[in-house]
Amino acid sequence: MRKFILYSREGYTSPFKESLLKAGRLDTVYQCILTSMFTSHAIRRENEFHAFLYGRPSPPMHLSIDGSTLFDVRVDEDTWRSIILKVLSGETHPGVSLKKEGIETYAEGLKEIYILSENGVNIDEVEFGDSPAFFLGDSVGLPKKFEGLLVRLGGKKVSIGRKRYLAASTIDIVNYLIDRKESD
Repeated sequence: MRKFILYSREGYTSPFKESLLKAGRLDTVYQCILTSMFTSHAIRRENEFHAFLYGRPSPPMHLSIDGSTLFDVRVDEDTWRSIILKVLSGETHPGVSLKKEGIETYAEGLKEIYILSENGVNIDEVEFGDSPAFFLGDSVGLPKKFEGLLVRLGGKKVSIGRKRYLAASTIDIVNYLIDRKESD
């Protein structure tokens, strides 16, 4: 099971009327859901996506998408706005859940931690196990204190290159590189 974990500093933690963009940049969360969970005409059943929302009014909230149970979805923004609103309102959707939990608690339960960073080891040089967990930040990046915790938990910094990419692009590139390794 491949996991992608996004630290969203401003993602709203309760229902909202605004667009995903204006709801604490939940548009970034939506874009990361797409690239972590979908290929052309298919759901990545082996993947999970986790967004930890630290925006107003009641952070932190853990939004989880499980590819093995996800269904009744499309890839358009309106569908995901509706799903996110639904779970923030206390309702359910197959494969999508929300709970009050911080990213530190979640990270402590993982065995194979990777921190996506421009100054990490080249990802092509890394052999991944069965359940790699990739941490990345929103446009501001991961908080340094949290990054330090990940390192203390055994996390390794890996890099897809020296350029900064959008969070969603980074996930897409990581999926591509690991898919390519697995098919060789």
